[in-house]
Amino acid sequence: MELIETIPLQNGLRLTIQDLSRRIAADTVKVEISIQMKVKVEESFFASSDDHRQLTDIFGDELTYEHKLERTFVSDAGRDAARALLLKTFKDNSLQYLSSPNFARKMALSLLRDIKGNPYKYRRAPLAEEPEG
Repeated sequence: MELIETIPLQNGLRLTIQDLSRRIAADTVKVEISIQMKVKVEESFFASSDDHRQLTDIFGDELTYEHKLERTFVSDAGRDAARALLLKTFKDNSLQYLSSPNFARKMALSLLRDIKGNPYKYRRAPLAEEPEG
């Protein structure tokens, strides 16, 4: 992994972009970039403290936004151009949305809706072991 760029957003969040590219044949590579951002879960995002607790019991106090983009079978000569195009496409299509003042709240509430609608998909974070007795 190679850090390509860190982008501070207007809403106080920070994106990190990493290059995960790797060789797949003698003269070709898989160009892959990973975009990640940590999102702190605030109780003020939720209508009730029970909703806040339901989300943080599963995900903790911090969520991770992650998005990956890739192109396979890129020639060695085209590697830099492919990576630049992936970055440009992501920035053109997603930066404004991710910079929204409500992004963190919307992300948390979206996860909460999914938890409530599909509870079988989620497990609570393990609690500290209780002593047997």
